[in-house]
Amino acid sequence: MDHERISHLRHKIREYEGYIAELEEACAVVDRTRVEIRNENEEPLKQFDISSAGAWEGVLEDEAEDQRNEIVYSIELSLEQASDFISDAQRIIETLRDRISDFESEIESLESVQDEYYG
Repeated sequence: MDHERISHLRHKIREYEGYIAELEEACAVVDRTRVEIRNENEEPLKQFDISSAGAWEGVLEDEAEDQRNEIVYSIELSLEQASDFISDAQRIIETLRDRISDFESEIESLESVQDEYYG
């Protein structure tokens, strides 16, 4: 019976390690994308001066400014959601690591009992 339990726990450890690897990879992709969006879209858009062109006067300038602000807000919201995803994934990873540690402790305990019994 202990052999089956140990085998099951080792299988769960491998399964959880696979989940951790997938989550870490997803976090890395999301983080790289988040940095690219911030550097290549949000910052340049915030710094672009709509009023510098003579054709952008009055109402058109105000509308363009409103649209720019809406786009910046959407980008900021997306970046915040990406950060939330990464934080949630990191909490899940930590939980999985805790479970792996629990499994490893149980395996050690079962193996110790087996060693005493068969030793």
